[in-house]
Amino acid sequence: MERNVLFARILLIILCATLTGACFYQLNQSYDPLARYPYATEKNRATILKYMDSRDIDYIISQQIRPSVFMDFIKIPGFNIRLANEYHLAKQTQEESNAYIVNFVNKYSTYFTSNELEDLLTYYTYADLTTFYENDATTTKKLTLQSDPTNMYLVLNTKTSVYRYQPANLVQVDSIQIQSNVVDDWNEMKEAYSRMWNGETLSAVSGYQLYDTINESYMTLENQYGETVLDRFQLPAGQNETQLGYTIQLINPQDWIDACQKNQNEDGTYNYENAIKSLSQSQQNQIVWLEENAYHYGFVIRYPEDKADKTKMAYQPFVLRYVGRKAANKMWKDHLSMEEMDFEEYQE
Repeated sequence: MERNVLFARILLIILCATLTGACFYQLNQSYDPLARYPYATEKNRATILKYMDSRDIDYIISQQIRPSVFMDFIKIPGFNIRLANEYHLAKQTQEESNAYIVNFVNKYSTYFTSNELEDLLTYYTYADLTTFYENDATTTKKLTLQSDPTNMYLVLNTKTSVYRYQPANLVQVDSIQIQSNVVDDWNEMKEAYSRMWNGETLSAVSGYQLYDTINESYMTLENQYGETVLDRFQLPAGQNETQLGYTIQLINPQDWIDACQKNQNEDGTYNYENAIKSLSQSQQNQIVWLEENAYHYGFVIRYPEDKADKTKMAYQPFVLRYVGRKAANKMWKDHLSMEEMDFEEYQE
């Protein structure tokens, strides 16, 4: 009797296990991985299941990524669903083939955030970005590309670059090009200076400069003065603020470098007082007037005499940077360089 009961129990356990296994098998056969994905359709379902594994599917479900974001790229070799938003944004911002975009984003995504990508592709071409990331970003310089080079208050230095960016709103004024929103204040300042000095003119030798122009000039000056000296007065192409269109140079750079070099102290610093005295009286008048009046018209001395520890550049009284009247007034009143100034409240 006991043997029969034991046998019956074993048989029951086997039967239950068999039924349970059959149920699990049936459930597994009918399980839909996309059941929790509300955007699956008969049209896209097969493609998603073919090109995505369970982790990818879990990702699009948890992030609620719509098919319109990734379906154009899903068949491309190297497709990564975690970069789908970047692929989609790149395609919308600057047209290229789907394969090119996947390869571009996959290779260079460590250099930008998703938020920066739209700006980068608005102001730079894929070709320029590729060249920059392959060269300037990976050399000993390790430069950071500025995602929005149109920012009126952008500060460039030895670690930042706008590479080959060209402003869209340049205007020709006399012999120079400057941003259109600088023109009125520049003309008004010239008129005020002329009235003060009985018709003497305040003329510019350069405004906006192309990347290639700056590069050629830099190499010429480097051959003349050497890199160590030149880097105290001028930054290379891409890092030079004259590319932004908000900088105006009033004398030839060589003239000021020569004046400083001829009045160099034993410790390597410059005697700016003597350097200024070596200039023409007209140039000396300009320095005095600009130091006290340029801010009224929205301009500041870009590299002030006593701010070298902030700007990392030598004093350059003939390099003006336009920041607008409100910001310039604040900078003059509080004696601030652009590196010290908080421009957030002045952003449009």
